[in-house]
Amino acid sequence: MDYPTIEDKIIDDGRISDWLATQMVATRDVDPCKALEDVKKLKVILDKRVDRLLIERKTFKTKVDLNAIDF
Repeated sequence: MDYPTIEDKIIDDGRISDWLATQMVATRDVDPCKALEDVKKLKVILDKRVDRLLIERKTFKTKVDLNAIDF
């Protein structure tokens, strides 16, 4: 099966991360609809991870009062 030249150019020119380039190659034999559903699931997981990190950072900032420490 021939793949679009533009896809190979994107992989080769370094515009995307190595991880994403690997995923593009790995999913060539996967039904595009199935791959897209998996990407949507991954997005939900990553969004939740980012939300958790933001909450943890805010919690740390509010619980640590460096002005209260007597140097």
